[in-house]
This record gives sequence, C-alpha cells and structure tokens, in this order.
Amino acid sequence: MASPVEPSGTEARRPRVLVLGGGFAGIGAARALKGADADVVLVDEHDYHTFQPLLYQLATDLLATEVVGHPLRDLFHEHPNVAVHQDAVTGIDLAAREVRFAEMAPLHYDYLVLALGARVNFFGTEGAPEHAFPMYTLADAVRLKEHVLRRWEAADKDPALVDDGALTVAVVGGGPTGVESAGALAELYRGDFAADYPALPQEGARVILVEAGPALLTMFKKDIQAYTKKALEERGVDIVLGEIVESVSPTRVTLKSGTVLNAHTLVWGAGLQASPIADGLGLGLEKGNRVVAGADLSIDGHPEVFAVGDIAWITDTKTKRVLPQLGSVALQAGEQAGANISRRLEGKETKPFAYQDKGTMATIGRGAAVVQFHRGRTLKGKAASLAWGTVHLALLSTGEDRAKAMVEWSWAGFTHDRPGRITVRTDRE
Repeated sequence: MASPVEPSGTEARRPRVLVLGGGFAGIGAARALKGADADVVLVDEHDYHTFQPLLYQLATDLLATEVVGHPLRDLFHEHPNVAVHQDAVTGIDLAAREVRFAEMAPLHYDYLVLALGARVNFFGTEGAPEHAFPMYTLADAVRLKEHVLRRWEAADKDPALVDDGALTVAVVGGGPTGVESAGALAELYRGDFAADYPALPQEGARVILVEAGPALLTMFKKDIQAYTKKALEERGVDIVLGEIVESVSPTRVTLKSGTVLNAHTLVWGAGLQASPIADGLGLGLEKGNRVVAGADLSIDGHPEVFAVGDIAWITDTKTKRVLPQLGSVALQAGEQAGANISRRLEGKETKPFAYQDKGTMATIGRGAAVVQFHRGRTLKGKAASLAWGTVHLALLSTGEDRAKAMVEWSWAGFTHDRPGRITVRTDRE
C-alpha cells in the first residue's frame, strides 16, 4: 500500500516532520513550523480538532458541536508545507524512525512530535468502562448529551422512572472537569428541563458530585475550595466527599462504603492515562504512562523526537514542578517543540521550554468561577468568570469559533436558555 505523501522514484524530499495528534499540542507544533524548510505531516484519528475545555458545555446543550470541534484541514489552508491525514497510529519504531498506521502505509520521519494525548483512566472500577460517561472526546460529550435527553424523555413517558434514578446524575471527581460538569448539569436541570418537563417531580432530578478526597479542587487554596462547594450547593448539587466508586451498572452507582446511588447516569471526570502507544515505545514512563520530556521537550536518547501534550511528563524549567495536563500547557509545549525543530533545521541549538502560567481556572456556573494565579492570587465570582472566558476565547482555534462561542454565551447569559437540547435519530427503523 503506497503512502499518500511518500515521494516516488529518485525524487528528492525535504526533511519530514511527522506530528501525531491534532489536539492543542499537535496544532501548536504544526503551526509553529509554518514556513520551515520541511514537509510537515499531521495525522490524527479524527478529521477535527476538539476544544476539550468546553466539552461539558456541549454535553449540557450550551454550545453547538461545531464550536467545540473544528475541521483539522481548515486550520492549515494557509500552511502550504503542512499535509493533514486521518488515521490511527498503531505503532512507532523509534530506532527505524518509522510510524505505522491502521490504513496508511508506514511513514518515515526526520523529526517526530508525539502529541497523541491520553485516555480516560477508570482505575479498575467495575462496570465503569461499559457504563460511565467520560468527558474527554467530542464523541463522549455528544453521547452524554443524547443520553441525558433520552432519560428525561423516558421519564416523561413513565414518571415511575424518576424514583428509580432516571433523572439522577452522579459525577465522579472533584477536579475542574467534575466541578464544571456538575455545575452545568445542575443549571440545565433547574432551568431548561424544569420548564420543559413541568409535570415531572423536580426533587427527583438530582446531580451528585462524588469526590474521594476531603475537598473539591484540591489544587486550589482553601478559600477557593469553600467557595466552590457553596456555589455548587446553591445550584442544587449534592456533594459527597471521602467516597470512592466501587462499581457502576446502567442504573446504579455503588460506593465503597456500601452506599448505592440510584442513578442512570455516571459522568466520569476522575483521571487520565497516556495514549496506549506510549507503552510500546520501550521508554521509561512516569505516572499515568506519560513519556518523560527533557528541558527542550525532546526525549532521552532520541533528540529528534519531542513529547508534548497529555502524553508527556513535562517539568517546568522555572518551578521544577511537573506541569498538569491542561490545554494551555499542551498548546505552549507544542509551539515550543515546533520552534525547536525549526531551530534544528537551521542548524541552531534548541531552547528549553518555559511555561507561561496564566493561572488555573474552573467555572462553576453562570457568574461563578474560580481562578488561582501562579503567585497565589485568587479570583472568585463574576471577575473570575470574565477571566475564564477571556482565556478560553483566546485558546479557541479560529475567529469564527470565538464569534460562535460569544454569541451562544451571550444568548444564554441574557435568556438562561440552552437551545441545543434536541436529539436527532439517524438510524432507520
């Protein structure tokens, strides 16, 4: 099988930079190589880029799919040296400098950017892979959105399902993903769904946030943790601390304490592990199977390979702390990896990665968010919401996406309406 990008015959080729992954890190790397004297090939298993920080807003009907997902090829129309292909990576041979794919022929590379992201970590919880709803991919968000809508429709037809937990959602994980998902679901339940289904008993529509630790948002200061808990409870979220999920079934969530929650929906926001491709690299891996990146983001023993994004274990050169798996970290690391490859192509030395920390953020609901800056200063409430919105708009891939998000956020802010709460059946019956 011939590769769609390999030159034929004796045709000379420029150095090839192979970027694996079309998330924040992969896009950052490929964009940084614009104008470089190299052929850049970006491969992702999907034909779109996912804006992961806003997946919960897609799942709760606030944003449309095309705001959270953007065609990958569209992002590189003005990058003549970049080719985009859709395929899944099946293996990497670092010694041979070759990557294998599910459908394309193998590709050789001169430089490789590992930006394959991560997968959800269910920590061995029984039934979770089959029945839980993670919040990491575009498909995850759409699946959760449609499932929740179907549960409400089912309860509308048979109100007895309410007591069985049809309208109850358990959210696992008290980090930003869990907090944001729980807050958005509570506002959807207490606002739009309460108006859409006035005959259903609203006290039976519950959002329960389960966290194994003693507090929410443990990476934040205690005043932020207290504010977050209070803001969620004001929105009707039941918070359960110090509990671990033992097993999950389609309609029940069992905690290790023996408590059983009648809940037809379990949203999983409790952890990630690196892409399984990392296991086959023959490298020493860190927590979560993450590939260790050096100061310039290349990997030990292979200066031509750079690890960035959620697959990478990146240590901040200033603070010496391991950086979290965040979109801002991934984007900046990808840009630095691309810049370092450009420097190598020009015969120059690479530069160490220095993360520009804009703060850690989470949004709880309308007019309620939290921000903690790297020097310890914090923001809460409306000011934090404004800062959160500003940063996330800047991270969106295009001006078109920013405009769409602004319109939908503004409309929801004025009307408290979430217009995306419809399901479209495409199967034939």
